[in-house]
Amino acid sequence: GIWCILPGSFPNIFTFELEDGGTFRLEYPCIMLNADVHDNFTNHQYQNLKDPVAGTYETNSECSIYFELDGPYRAMILPASTEEGK
Repeated sequence: GIWCILPGSFPNIFTFELEDGGTFRLEYPCIMLNADVHDNFTNHQYQNLKDPVAGTYETNSECSIYFELDGPYRAMILPASTEEGK
């Protein structure tokens, strides 16, 4: 994975108070990195085999890069695989 180190003064977590009294927590670095990666690095030509007999493919958009805050150090990690153990 890829590790990122941000200064302690960097805006990290924002908590919003909702009208119903609840709260909504937003991890700013992850949201911004994920939005940027999605906008700029999504593969819009990803193809899946739809019909193996006819040899037809279905084209869709795919982005498998997601940042998350993880571990006791609250490190920002880019997972190497979407499946555990791979």
